[in-house]
Amino acid sequence: MARILITGCRGGIGLDAACRLLKRGHTVYATVHREASVDHVRNVVRPYGDNAVIDTLDITKASDINKVDSWDIDVLINNAAIGDSGPLAEIDLDKVKAVCETNVFAALRLTQKAIPKLIAKGKGRIIFIGSMAGTVPTPFYAPYGITKFALENVAFSLRTELKPFGIKVIIINPGAYNTGFNETWMPRKYAWMGAQSLYRDHMAYVRQQDEMIRKRELRSTASIARQVVKAVEDRWPKRRYVAPRWEWAFLPLVRRFG
Repeated sequence: MARILITGCRGGIGLDAACRLLKRGHTVYATVHREASVDHVRNVVRPYGDNAVIDTLDITKASDINKVDSWDIDVLINNAAIGDSGPLAEIDLDKVKAVCETNVFAALRLTQKAIPKLIAKGKGRIIFIGSMAGTVPTPFYAPYGITKFALENVAFSLRTELKPFGIKVIIINPGAYNTGFNETWMPRKYAWMGAQSLYRDHMAYVRQQDEMIRKRELRSTASIARQVVKAVEDRWPKRRYVAPRWEWAFLPLVRRFG
């Protein structure tokens, strides 16, 4: 059984995967951004076994990342992420930087902290939760999509760099799931896109893009959480796991005509 650190376990894919891995006998460090979420997660995972450690881990804070020094882990699952939205033609670059800081730089910083521990073991796995948004154009959601594109390179580069140490690096690409995540960050652009926006006469088109994503969202995270379990347990893990498969099958068309 493996000892697994998962970031961003307040809900959605992270919490679903944590429950499934606990049920299968693994030890899971299920971490959350804020102290207020600890009791909620503890209550959710309790029926799935006693091998859970629930703690806060703000991946943007060095003091929190240092907690990894005291944890014995075999697998790191980089799941924590934030999002933002708006047209690249006018979005405040500080908003883009904030998403990049959390989704790319903080995730890489945490990974760098974990790597020496895995090297010392001579084995281990690092899993990045990417997105379908990291493989196709993401109009009006590029602040998020940019970071997932970057993680594609991070994962593929680390895979080769860490091969001599016996560490497997994997990326998982979820499609659209109704976890509440999209519903939180997709509307943010409307807070500043007003009468002065370049798109003031095209807001119906912007809202149409929102609706297209909402229509694709799956209610259950089961299909992608199962892929996380496979990425942890497969004897010979694949470089990439995806779900839902039908959405992945349509990606070549989206790339060509998007």
